[in-house]
Amino acid sequence: MITPQTMDIACTGNAQIRVRRYSRAGAPRLVLSHGNGFAIDGYRVFWELLLSDFELCLFDLRNHGANPLSSIETHSIATMACDHVDLAAAITANFDLRPTFGLFHSVSSIAAIRAALDHDLQWDGLILYDPPLIAPPGNSLRDMNKQLDQTLAHFALNRPHHFASSDDLAAQFRQRIGRGWAEGAEFDMAKAITRLSPGGGYELSCPGAYEARIYVENAAFDSFDAMAALKPPVCLICADPEAPRALSPAFAGPQAAAKFGFACVSVPETGHLLQIEKPDVVAEHTRKFIQQMLPA
Repeated sequence: MITPQTMDIACTGNAQIRVRRYSRAGAPRLVLSHGNGFAIDGYRVFWELLLSDFELCLFDLRNHGANPLSSIETHSIATMACDHVDLAAAITANFDLRPTFGLFHSVSSIAAIRAALDHDLQWDGLILYDPPLIAPPGNSLRDMNKQLDQTLAHFALNRPHHFASSDDLAAQFRQRIGRGWAEGAEFDMAKAITRLSPGGGYELSCPGAYEARIYVENAAFDSFDAMAALKPPVCLICADPEAPRALSPAFAGPQAAAKFGFACVSVPETGHLLQIEKPDVVAEHTRKFIQQMLPA
């Protein structure tokens, strides 16, 4: 694997974000981030498949993963959107100018929408993975979208925070939400979202109260209609709406893509963590869309 470069960026509210760059001369650049409560190294089984064709810049959202913890008062989707602006500028200034595509999962995709709406940040192309959109008033999905965020906020506030080892958390993933993940992804994710605890053992890098705060904010943001701020090319890669116990993003994403004329594909037999459930399939869709986005 290519030896990465790292760059630390000072962001709003004294937050710090580390960007890790896997350089590849002349290749299009992909900027990737993750969902609420997770971390980008937990998606290794997915993004490693893109290393042969693209330059990658990976980052964890503020107060997640490898980043230090800052004040909860500045922990919001709005500040994450500001971070996108700061990161885009720093990547261009410190590396070089080349076609650059944003690849964002879940809440980082909502931050990308907010960055376009509030700051007119536009990438050369944008791929949103199963964005947890809030449908507009009058849409039958709206209550379903909001209820999911409320349920997840309750879970975040009540989830265990300390673990004897990251392997203990990996075992919990495999028994529950990680049953359909690719082999080894549960260990990647558990290691990526924990840090050594001062009292011994390990603790979540992003505390539950921080995670819950984002779910609550997401439920109050009309992100479906805010997608009007995005300038093509944009595509959505969504979970399977026909899968058992499909969650609301799998339904809202295709509706929004149809309304705004964006490309969209639903990946069969996947849920919200589709990138680590079927990494080969999602990487192939990603590669295909990027090739279509590149200038002729």
